[in-house]
Amino acid sequence: MAYFTAVIARAGLTWKARDVEVDDASTLDELADLLRGVAVNDEPVIAVVEHEDEWFAVVRVDGDELPRLFVSDLGAASTSHYGELLAPAADVDDPEDLDAVPAAEEDDDADEDDEDGTPPEDDEIVLAVWAGETDLLEDLGVPGRTLRKLVEDNADDPGAVLAEVGETVGFADLLEALR
Repeated sequence: MAYFTAVIARAGLTWKARDVEVDDASTLDELADLLRGVAVNDEPVIAVVEHEDEWFAVVRVDGDELPRLFVSDLGAASTSHYGELLAPAADVDDPEDLDAVPAAEEDDDADEDDEDGTPPEDDEIVLAVWAGETDLLEDLGVPGRTLRKLVEDNADDPGAVLAEVGETVGFADLLEALR
């Protein structure tokens, strides 16, 4: 299966494609340095990595701040060419240390009973496969809950999630043109 990578930087009110080889980075810190190198006045720079029909990752850098990362399916991504680069989403240094699917972020409703007042059955509890910061695009219009919902609803179509996120943030046409 093919990989798609793109780097886009905000320049004022628009987004511009940047010529960055994501493959030149083997760690998240290296990728962050590459992204900072193409930033316009400390505006956000976003790297998108997608493995066709399996998963996607978004890495965001704002100026000198630490990079922020979200991966739609960390288990699948960890076995890929980008596993080491994306491992920090699970707070591990080596992707082979991933023995289990990451747990979902705490949800305010997580401990509540079902609508009929009974506690959820074990088979109703679903672990999230995503990892990282779901709110990394919140200031750009995509709240964390929305990103999680998009990923859950489109687990078999990461491109659809990226298209929806792109529409909201304002880089959908650019992302499509880069494909």
